[in-house]
Amino acid sequence: MRVTVIIKNVTEAFFEGIPGSAKGLNHMSDAEKFAHLSKNARDFGMTMKIGTAQFRDAVDLNALLRGPHTINYALLPRRGYRIA
Repeated sequence: MRVTVIIKNVTEAFFEGIPGSAKGLNHMSDAEKFAHLSKNARDFGMTMKIGTAQFRDAVDLNALLRGPHTINYALLPRRGYRIA
């Protein structure tokens, strides 16, 4: 299952963190990154696409997250935004 998050209009502090107060995305485990992005995607104006954007994909993702699973994370730079 592929979940794509388009990250734009955020500062480097979002990725690097603020010493002593906020942990940056680059310093989190893959599972923490997924939880952080899925929880805060709307607050930061990010777009999250689950699979092929069908309801069944969201149901399948929920089932996967409830069972034993591993999460792999990749940050891909694009012009003007990044894809996680």
